[in-house]
Amino acid sequence: MPPRPGMNLSQVRKKYVQLSPVNAVSNGEYSSRGGLPLIKFDISSSKTPMFLNGDELRINGRITSKQAAGAALGNTDKNFVDAFCGRFANVIHTITISSKRLNQVIERVENYWRIVPSVVSAIHGNEDINTVLSHEGDHFETNFLGRHSLVAQDAGAKGKSFSSRLYAGVLNSGQMMDLSDNGLGGLVIEILLKSDVNVVFGEDAATNNATFNVSDLLLSCPLYYMDAADAPPQQTFAFNSLSSVFQTVNSSVSVVALTPGLKQVSSIFVNFMNTNEIGNQNFNSARLGNLGEVRGLRFSLNGILQPLSYRMLTDEEANNATTTHHTYAARTLIDRNYIEAVSVNRFSETNRCVLAYNNWNAGVVDRGQTQNNSGVNQGTAAGFGILYDSFGTGEDLSETVFSFELEASGTDLDGTAAKAQGTYMIFLNKNEIIMSAEGIQVVR
Repeated sequence: MPPRPGMNLSQVRKKYVQLSPVNAVSNGEYSSRGGLPLIKFDISSSKTPMFLNGDELRINGRITSKQAAGAALGNTDKNFVDAFCGRFANVIHTITISSKRLNQVIERVENYWRIVPSVVSAIHGNEDINTVLSHEGDHFETNFLGRHSLVAQDAGAKGKSFSSRLYAGVLNSGQMMDLSDNGLGGLVIEILLKSDVNVVFGEDAATNNATFNVSDLLLSCPLYYMDAADAPPQQTFAFNSLSSVFQTVNSSVSVVALTPGLKQVSSIFVNFMNTNEIGNQNFNSARLGNLGEVRGLRFSLNGILQPLSYRMLTDEEANNATTTHHTYAARTLIDRNYIEAVSVNRFSETNRCVLAYNNWNAGVVDRGQTQNNSGVNQGTAAGFGILYDSFGTGEDLSETVFSFELEASGTDLDGTAAKAQGTYMIFLNKNEIIMSAEGIQVVR
């Protein structure tokens, strides 16, 4: 982590502090089924300058999965967790980060389990997933491979340990966070867990009402201390927040339109899954579903094509006479803009991703609309997106109608509930925290 301008490195002292949840219970277990779905950490403020490196912050613990009756998951049973989401992120619904001293929300990340798979698959390659991310949050290339770890680690209720980062904009801004009384005044991090039906999934998971719990939790905080005379005042702090909106599409030509109410939008990305699978433990609630045969896509602001002044077409448009309506060719233009939106950077700066023409674990060749909804096959890493601004002030959508128009095969989106698509839109918005002796102001 680079120092802030004005910092005297000779006066900086680094210390790692481990914190237990402030709402700890006697057995140390958290779960929806057990009646305690909220995990809360407090990072206290300091009268002297103290800074948090959010990039290095990690939450450590253990996840245990089992049948509702208490029996272990069977070695050959169909019990899965989403591979790209990872085992820890898959249990999280919402993360809220607030100022401890002022009790003011800085960022709230909802639909967390829909955001993480896009981030992991669009800006990380197999090299990252099989090494660092596997050890951190238990991410895998495919759900099928992940099943073996899920069962083996949970044998005898031992569970699987993790040491995961938290995917929140304010913690991954690349800047130090001033937690002193003159800064943010400490932090409160609250993690709301998902219900059982949206975590471990599969045919046998649904039959046995598979459940989970999280235990042995510790928050590792890298803190930097300075003498008051050597610390320059931190007056502003900039970060990209993650805001999400849920909509549905169910016809071959669909328009999704809304006014986000955000003033500095850097990018927007979207992922999908069948709406009739949401809340059903037979199916994967975190999968990045494939719409089927997409023929065109365009983004607009107040009805005007922007920032692309043209309709994005796909090679699939030439295949619309086929009967299977799977995705046969790469969505080159759509995938390029999606990767830019997730990474908030130009495509030429992309180093790794798992989106490839015929990648075994996340390819876009011959993948149906319900690909890997049950966990037994390799899945997709599909999504749409658009980058507005990676360096400047972002796009003002506070009073602007954002919309995208999607054209797909009438067989894939035929107006029926069975094929309707749940649409998760994630807005990356530039924010600024202004700090003073009177308190803080979050400018969104």
